[in-house]
Amino acid sequence: MKSFMIRLLAITAFTEIIALGWWFAMPPQWVTPVLPVLPIFFMSVTLLIHKGFVGAINLRPQQFVTRFMLITTIKLLSFLALLLVYALLFKDDAMQFLLSFFVLYLIFSAFEVVAVMNLNKRDTDN
Repeated sequence: MKSFMIRLLAITAFTEIIALGWWFAMPPQWVTPVLPVLPIFFMSVTLLIHKGFVGAINLRPQQFVTRFMLITTIKLLSFLALLLVYALLFKDDAMQFLLSFFVLYLIFSAFEVVAVMNLNKRDTDN
């Protein structure tokens, strides 16, 4: 878990630096005001989800896959609900938010998938 946390903090710091650079360098109409907070949000969600996967790693493979699919589905539906609510409440900032959210979602989801694959690989090696 320690190496996961170090890598998660590193990717969060990297995305935060890029987000802040984008926030200061680009015209205000290209940047959502919540951009500096989004990497922290994704870090928190990724940490919670990873803890759920760690708790399921000792289950039978079929149970692990079921839990993985359930957690992933809940995450995706929650994110879609969040995007919809934000877009309806802040129509003038919707496009900037959606694009920022999507890019960070891809980065952190790729990180999460690699972490779960490493977690599963480590478990099968033992």
